[in-house]
Amino acid sequence: SRWYLFRLTSYYFPVLGAINLPTSSTVINAHANSATTQSGENADAILTRMIHRYLIGDNDCKPNAIAFTAAIKAHSSSINATISTHASASGDDCDFESNDISSNNCKKQIELSAKRCEELLQQLCLLYQTCSHDRTLKPTAVTFDLVTRACTQARNVEGVWRVKELRSVVMNEDAVK
Repeated sequence: SRWYLFRLTSYYFPVLGAINLPTSSTVINAHANSATTQSGENADAILTRMIHRYLIGDNDCKPNAIAFTAAIKAHSSSINATISTHASASGDDCDFESNDISSNNCKKQIELSAKRCEELLQQLCLLYQTCSHDRTLKPTAVTFDLVTRACTQARNVEGVWRVKELRSVVMNEDAVK
């Protein structure tokens, strides 16, 4: 699985100039479906590269809601892989109340991935609002649900509320227009 992703990434991105929206979204989605503990970081690297290329004038790399959602899904998959890895190694779920090193590392990884999901959603919503409500940048229900689930898994109640508020703002803006 990791070898395949490496080959896929190497094939589609042999040089920096080969990046475009369809291939980038495909590779981000492949990382999201790989369900490894590194899925989120790998998808993030590609999304960050896309954003950089777009900001320096490469319109073929303009990220859209699909690319952001796939990166969020990759982080969500990373959370699930972290929980699975911890459970198989220790024989129990990632205990947020425990003070042992293994549980603390698991908890930190989950919290970091959930935080990144929320950050990506906020970035996407900001882009949507500042780019004249470009429909290609509108977050979907799936996007909001993935972030809500990630925050729930991280036991981040405030994050769940922020996502809920952001969802109502984005959806209400469209209802007003």
